[in-house]
Amino acid sequence: MRAFLLGLRIRIKLLLAFGSLLILSVLLIFFSIQSISKIIYYKSINEQVDGLKLRLETMDLACKEFMYEGYKSQVFQEKQETSSIQLFDENYKACQLIFATIAASQTTEDRNKELMQSLPSGLDSLQRDFRILITQLKDRGFKDYGLEGELRTAIHKVENSNFDFDRIMMLMLRRHEKDFFLRKDLKYQDEFNHRFDRFREQAATLAQPELLSFMDNYRTAFNKVVEIEKQIGLSEEAGIRGRIKNYFTQFRPRIETLRRSVKEQNEAMITQTKWLLGIIFSFQIIAGIAMALFYADLLTKSIKEIRGGMLQLAEGIFPEKLHVLSTEEIGQTKIAFNQFIDRLKAATFFAEQLGAGKLNEKYDNQYANDILANSLITAQDKLRQAEEHQKKINWVNEGLARYNDIVTRSEAGGVNALGDALLKFLITYLQINQGAMYIIHHDSPHPYLQRISTYAYGKRKFVDDRIEAGTSLLWQCIKERNTIYLKEIPYDFVKITSGLGEATPRNVIIVPLRTRDEIIGVIEMASFQILESHQVEFIEKIAESCSSLVAERRIQPEVAL
Repeated sequence: MRAFLLGLRIRIKLLLAFGSLLILSVLLIFFSIQSISKIIYYKSINEQVDGLKLRLETMDLACKEFMYEGYKSQVFQEKQETSSIQLFDENYKACQLIFATIAASQTTEDRNKELMQSLPSGLDSLQRDFRILITQLKDRGFKDYGLEGELRTAIHKVENSNFDFDRIMMLMLRRHEKDFFLRKDLKYQDEFNHRFDRFREQAATLAQPELLSFMDNYRTAFNKVVEIEKQIGLSEEAGIRGRIKNYFTQFRPRIETLRRSVKEQNEAMITQTKWLLGIIFSFQIIAGIAMALFYADLLTKSIKEIRGGMLQLAEGIFPEKLHVLSTEEIGQTKIAFNQFIDRLKAATFFAEQLGAGKLNEKYDNQYANDILANSLITAQDKLRQAEEHQKKINWVNEGLARYNDIVTRSEAGGVNALGDALLKFLITYLQINQGAMYIIHHDSPHPYLQRISTYAYGKRKFVDDRIEAGTSLLWQCIKERNTIYLKEIPYDFVKITSGLGEATPRNVIIVPLRTRDEIIGVIEMASFQILESHQVEFIEKIAESCSSLVAERRIQPEVAL
């Protein structure tokens, strides 16, 4: 065998040697691609769990919006459809898909099985109770619908009748009725029924059976409303409301436990994958050394320089380039060897930059078209996309958390204080230049927009501006009921003032403040920088969430006496 190999031409011997190394390199590339794919896959599982947490928080917000405002809309009372129900259902289905993905993933272990069984079942129970809540609120009704509609019809029959009865006593009954609706306290039901008995005794002396029938219908309707309010929950901890709140209270620590568990498992798998890759690479080095020694013994002394370079490479050291003194097989081999070293250096340097987190590093164009380079560049693109996507998710999550904190801190303030806080938050968080919030007023012959807050360059501006109805972009936004985002601004449209003078912004965004089916105002912001799509969506989410708060603080409910 040795004699046969010695009889081969140098070119064939070198082809045999480098062919063996090429096979090992291909194997290393194959396992490298598999390892990087696993790392990306494990990171995607982490993102799924993080997304699950966000989905559940969105469902919580949808439940609260429906319980407090959504059920009052005419569309719900007639068709049982609201945006909050749709939002809840969408996120419920998304959570089910995430649970299925996590359950089928390679990261699921025995310690997660209990969580993966309890969380979907709890989610299904939440969905069933939410459907029960929808039915109860439909039965309860609002204004002219449901039980409240029956109550209003009954009292109107009493009040509009021509019978002679104690009007003051009737007003006191109405007051107890309104007090119950405002405070959800059962003592007002007791006071209502006690006073009603006295009122009925007094009315019975008038010998008017029809009046007594109207009054009995009124009390029956009121007590039905009270009973269904009890089922719904007179407070956030009672009834179906309490059960729904308890679901989310139980979900949060479980999701956090699952998140930590999946993260630990993924980190362990990533470490295992790295070890496997290191073992394969070590095997390649050992095999390369063995083959280098074997082929070096077969080649003549004239190629000892090549053997020395191969030994250095096999030991993990990049050798100096070989001196090319001829153009025959040995010279051509040295040229090929030098090119191989250059490619490995380029790949090693690029891999080190990726390992250091420099995902924007450019691969050497001279070697950017080989298999290893394409694989590493593909891995770089996937890692950069994953990092960018995660940054956007983290940015939105942090913004929502800050927004919730601002809303909590500004509960005692009025609509102006709320507007100042929201504008300051949006402009600061988005790092844009200036903005304003307007509220629509209909208490004059012609509707107009009243500016309640202005914020620019980190300072609150005390500006009291009034814009009459017309063809301005603000009124166009209100009419179209959609966001207007302008990226090409006329020179004289609006000026942004800074310490360097005035300049026209590059873009302007106007977002409607929508509560139920009513537009109550707009938010207008201008900036030199272009807003990305996830930033625009974030502004729209904040506007949608804060609209009901603005509406509540603009109009305080009155108690009927």
